[in-house]
Amino acid sequence: MNSELRTLVDQVRLNAPEMERTRYEFCFACASLVNHLLELDEALSAYQDFRLYLDGQLSQAEFENLQKSILSIANKHQGSKSLDGTKHSAVSATYALANAINGHAVAAAEYAAYSRIYGYGGYAVGDLESYQEEYAEQVKILKSLIEKQERK
Repeated sequence: MNSELRTLVDQVRLNAPEMERTRYEFCFACASLVNHLLELDEALSAYQDFRLYLDGQLSQAEFENLQKSILSIANKHQGSKSLDGTKHSAVSATYALANAINGHAVAAAEYAAYSRIYGYGGYAVGDLESYQEEYAEQVKILKSLIEKQERK
């Protein structure tokens, strides 16, 4: 659990309506960290649609449909058949994307971190030290987005 991120999210009230754009930008950044691990065509398409929404090229109604459909996409992922299990991180990457599209910043970040660490090897997920670099990167990304928003 990224306690520094959780504290920052609370401090800046990331879930407040006026922070919606920053929240979605952070969520997209988290999903972008693991988009190369997505395996399902529907998930890859959803990632592209999320980008289109942030670029103003997807309507609110289309985005709301995407928010509903991405959860079923994540839930139907069967995982990878690879013997070492490292490709199993695709499931977590898909859940990171689903949470990102639905604006759940902390959950998106946690699934993304888990997915990246699992991608190194199943042995790494139990070592909390393995997550520290990912956690620090997530905090750095959010701080950067907050600074950008404050300059507006």
